[in-house]
Formats: sequence, structure tokens, C-alpha cells
Amino acid sequence: MPNLFRRLMLSLGAVVLSPAIFATTIEHSDDLEQKDINALREWINTKRQVTVKELGGALSIAGEVRTEFQKSTETSNGIRQRGHGGVAKGAGGLPIPSNGFDVEVNIMMDYRTDWTWAAIKLEFDNDAGIFSGTFNKVKLEKAYWGVRAINSALTFDIEAGRRRMSTIMDSKLEFNSFFDGAWFKYEQSFESIADFYVHAGVFVVNENREQFGYTGEIGMFNIGNTGLYTKYSLIDWDTKHLHRNVDRHRFDFIVSQLLFGYRFIPKRLQKVVLFYAAGLYNHMAQTLKITGHKKANFGAYAGFSIGEIKKQWDWALDVNYQFLAAQAVPDFDVAGIGMGNATNQGFYTNDVNGTGKRSRRKNAAGNVNYRGFQVTFDWLLSNQLDFQQSWQQSVTLDKSIGPFRRYKQYEVEFIYGF
Repeated sequence: MPNLFRRLMLSLGAVVLSPAIFATTIEHSDDLEQKDINALREWINTKRQVTVKELGGALSIAGEVRTEFQKSTETSNGIRQRGHGGVAKGAGGLPIPSNGFDVEVNIMMDYRTDWTWAAIKLEFDNDAGIFSGTFNKVKLEKAYWGVRAINSALTFDIEAGRRRMSTIMDSKLEFNSFFDGAWFKYEQSFESIADFYVHAGVFVVNENREQFGYTGEIGMFNIGNTGLYTKYSLIDWDTKHLHRNVDRHRFDFIVSQLLFGYRFIPKRLQKVVLFYAAGLYNHMAQTLKITGHKKANFGAYAGFSIGEIKKQWDWALDVNYQFLAAQAVPDFDVAGIGMGNATNQGFYTNDVNGTGKRSRRKNAAGNVNYRGFQVTFDWLLSNQLDFQQSWQQSVTLDKSIGPFRRYKQYEVEFIYGF
């Protein structure tokens, strides 16, 4: 009897403990994901009770699957930064590779009624590889709502949320930051004169410091019933007094940009052709020791594009030349070619986010102080699959500021849209 009781208790213990034993063989992340799925199922089932038709709006879902290869070379004072023998170190103290393989998925959702709308974009951008690959890089690229306040001879819209500045402002040199804030849009068409608009907004720079920025753009399209257009933008980063000199210098930027473009369709080519040119200027730049006691506060770009991609075998080509001085755009907001910047160094500090030691004139780097050109070619292999190739290269603009650097990158990417 005691033996039977002992066996019974051991069997009962095995039953009780077996879930814990088997749980050790399951990855913790998988267990968490399963819990999330169960919770989401209940929530989704409640949403299924209300259809989009009953809500009175239109829901659209789109996506992209991207596979990407990049070949990059970068030198600083003749010293290789990337690849075998490169001095820039990444994860595990290994050199930052010159070859990069990425896998990316973008999910976009838009919902619209007669007077309101909302947009969402989730980006899953991960490195490839069994051991070098990543699986958890998720970014909320877009999340905003909007409402039309006036809809008559003119329109006035109000939007609030997140998106990249480059989606609401036009520049090849700046607006690479995220716009987390409120955006106001006034638009009106004047017959035989132009389509006119004024867009402006306020955004959060650093909520911990209660630091905000202001930006806006004025533009005219189809001037005089031609393909001529112009845009003027202004962004103010210099909105708060900061105690450290280096912090003040990082935000000493009120940048103006004036852009002109001309869009037309030549009879012989029967493809859309666009010529464009822009110049920008930082009104708050100061003469500092790091720049050799002079202002380096200007930038410009010019280029052309041919073609559009809408259906199979369509192609498009864009070629442009850029130059950007050291104080023209904040190094964290540069949207142009840049200098590769494998070490993610800022112009005023060792790190682009403002941390680390203060930069000296001889080592001031970042993604500024360059001149270079960029070529991008897109070719639709099917109505869903785009084959894209790009080449860009740059060198130091002012050799008296920072190290002399060279940067080149070739990229090939397949983009499947659905």
C-alpha cells in the first residue's frame, strides 16, 4: 500500500510539473506571442461585428516586400572605415561590413470618410543572416488622423500624429526627421494663375525638455497653366535656450529652402520630364572655432528625372547633384547622400544624438560637409514587382573642416507591392 501511494503521488507530481518542464523547451518569445494572439483573437472578434460599410468609410490595405543589397565603401583621411581592415567597429567588436543584405516589409492602412481620415504604416526592416540577422526591428513610420474643416472654394485640413517630414515637405537635403505633431493645410486654386497652398505645423523635438520645433511650406503649382512650380519652406529648430554650448550649436538652425521645378512631356519622348533646382540657407549659423571661425551655412541641389512607373515595363530615371555645408542642416536631419558615417558620429559630438565627447575641428564629421551625385533607376518587371538600382558617391566639401572623407554606395533592390 505504501508503494502504491508513493507511485500515485509521483505520477500526480509528474502531471503537475510537466507543463513547467516542457515550457523550458519553448522559447520565451514564442510563449509571449501565443498569449498576444489569444488576446487579439477576442478583440478582433468584437471588431468583426461592425463592417466597414456600416461605419460609412473606405478602408484600404497595401503592403511592400523588399529585398535589398548594398555595397558601400568609406574612407576618412585615406583610412578604410568599413569591411575587412576597416577601423569602424560594430556588434561584437567586428568591422562594420561593406556588404549589407536587408529584408523589409511595410504594411500601410488607410481609412477615409467624407470629412475624416487616418493613415498607418508599420515598417519591419531587418538584417539578413542566420547569425547576423535581426528579427525584432519594427518601426511605427506613420500614424496620424485628419479632418477637413473647410471644403468650398478653398480647403482647410487639420492633421495630427506621426510621419516622416519628407512626406509633407519637399527637399533632397533635409527633412529626414519624424514629424510628431499637428499639421495645418490651406489649399486654393486660382484659375489661369496657379494652384496655391500653405502648410504649417508644430512638432515635438524632445518632450523631456519641453522642446518643440516649427515648420511650414508655401507653394504654387501649374503656374500660368504651365508645368512650372515653386516651393519655399522654413523650419525652426532654435526654439529653446539650452545650457551647454554644444547643445545650443546642435539646434542653431532656422533653415530656408527655395525650390523651382518644371514638369512637361516632350512630344518625341512621350514621357514625363522634370527639371528641378533648390538652394537652402541656415539663418542662425555662427562663426565658430570648429568651422574655422567662418559660417558654413549653405546648400543646394539640382537634377532631372524622366519617366513614371505605373504598369509593367515602365521605367524612371533620376539624376541629381548635391552639396551641403557643415552648418546648413542639423546632422540628425540630413536626407541627402551624406558621407556614409559608419560610426554614426555627429558634427558637434561623438554621437549624432548629442552624447559623447565634444568634436574638434580636426575630427568634426557627421553626414554634412559634402558634395556628390546620385543616380536612381526603377524598372517595373510586372505590375507588382519593381527592380531598383542606385549609385551615389560624395567627397568632403570643405577640406579645412574635419577629416577628408570619401563615400560610395551601390544598391540594388526588388520591391513587390500589393
